[in-house]
Amino acid sequence: MAVITDHGSSTEELALTDQNEKNLKNIGTVPEFFAHKNIFITGGTGFLGTVLIAELLDTHPDIGTIYVLVRGKRKFDPNERISRLLEKTIFQKFNEKSLAKVVPVVGELSEVDFGFNEAVLNELIDKVNVIYHSAATIKFNSPLRTAIKTNLTGTMRTIELAKKLKNLSAYVYLSTAFCNSNNRGLIVEEVYKSQFDPYDMMKMAEDDAKWEDFTDEKCKEIIRDHPNTYTFTKNLSENLLMAEMSGFPTAIVRPSIIYGTWEHPLKGWVGNANSGHLGFLAGFVKGIFRTMSGRAASVLDIIPCDFVINSSIVMGWYAGTYPLKQPEVIHCTSGEVNPLTLREFGVIINESVKRHPPNNFVWKPSAKLRNGWRYNVFFYLFHVLPALAYTIPEKLFGIGMPQHTALEYMRVFHKGTKAFDYFLGKDFRYSLKNALRIMTLMHESDKKRYNFDASTCDWSEFIDRCLIGLRRFYFKESAETTDWHRMYWKVFNIIHYLGFLVLFLFIFGICAFLFGLTIGLALALAIWGFLVWL
Repeated sequence: MAVITDHGSSTEELALTDQNEKNLKNIGTVPEFFAHKNIFITGGTGFLGTVLIAELLDTHPDIGTIYVLVRGKRKFDPNERISRLLEKTIFQKFNEKSLAKVVPVVGELSEVDFGFNEAVLNELIDKVNVIYHSAATIKFNSPLRTAIKTNLTGTMRTIELAKKLKNLSAYVYLSTAFCNSNNRGLIVEEVYKSQFDPYDMMKMAEDDAKWEDFTDEKCKEIIRDHPNTYTFTKNLSENLLMAEMSGFPTAIVRPSIIYGTWEHPLKGWVGNANSGHLGFLAGFVKGIFRTMSGRAASVLDIIPCDFVINSSIVMGWYAGTYPLKQPEVIHCTSGEVNPLTLREFGVIINESVKRHPPNNFVWKPSAKLRNGWRYNVFFYLFHVLPALAYTIPEKLFGIGMPQHTALEYMRVFHKGTKAFDYFLGKDFRYSLKNALRIMTLMHESDKKRYNFDASTCDWSEFIDRCLIGLRRFYFKESAETTDWHRMYWKVFNIIHYLGFLVLFLFIFGICAFLFGLTIGLALALAIWGFLVWL
């Protein structure tokens, strides 16, 4: 078992790595590396996995078979699930020959050999060259046992497969920058030693007796200074990779908060947009989410989805080309090279929705930063109560947001923002030393096509693309902002301010009835002024 230190590589090891890189300076391009290689992907039907498949098909026309792990659900045939996946807009550019390279393999992530039958397992062992492991439970507060089985044991299953492959060229693990959020200061591109042994945690997950009367207090005793089970198990998974994959061509990519795509395979692709901080943006566009929590000066470390995929593809090339003694770690983040504060984010999204309003919204989209009791009061008065009232026309007329009612979005939003409060209330800094170094090794053509340098992002333009992407891909509206959209915004803006007048008259009517005109007017002005300030 490899020993993980807290000090990273020695000076001699770094010097040897630099010399090896100089010796291999004239190596091939990224597309040349992936030519005719067969890929195995976990999490291929998720947001990241979908973009990864599209990018592999788009930039590697000579790629071999892309095997996608698909869960065997009773009501869904795996071939049908892949067919539905390939019907998405980002795959419309590909012909049938290219799409036929995407092949489902039915299995369960945490089972031994994924539960594959012998024929499927042998085919993968014989043919697969590159593994991309992106499957995970991304809910911050999943039950600890679920998080261990999915995030940790699932990683062990991919490691076991990697070691069986006859021709392993690269193994890439999609981790998260948050896996070390229990640390302070500059977080470097190294694996931080976990407080628990990953093997002990996997054994614990299989022992039913350990989970009898398992309380939140017991969970907190285990995860300790980690904010949730997600970051805890992702850190354990990285430790497992260090122990198991030293000497193998392995890379770990740590993205921060993933938003829509910057450019590839389509500008502003947002997937189903119902998870993570991107879900907040979807609710904001329709005027449902109108408040944020966190420190104004905190950096909101967002990153375009295609930057994450580009870095993952590059790391597959890098791990498979340069001799590595241990897994190479990079951050795919923006805070150090192109910081965006929460205050700036609020200004940008408010200005962006003015330029690109949707076809309709339930309230004028406008988000403001609030904290403490002010946030809670606003949330229940102007989020929950309107959502309760809006549920009636939603059910009667079928209007609203896809998949969920406004009230359901409120519940999801509240849980999601509470989970994100931890990250938005502190300053996390992520070193990009490895990432920037590896960028310099790429061919000029690869640097342009597989760009993941966040310093090149214009955040205002990026949010514009995401909002248009939400309209086009999620809400199924037109991607073009027309004069009608602008007129709709102006009319609704007038209605919005008329609403303040109606609110005052309503409050004044009640106060005047209860306390008389003079006292009622003063009291109504005070209450109205407080609500407007709120």
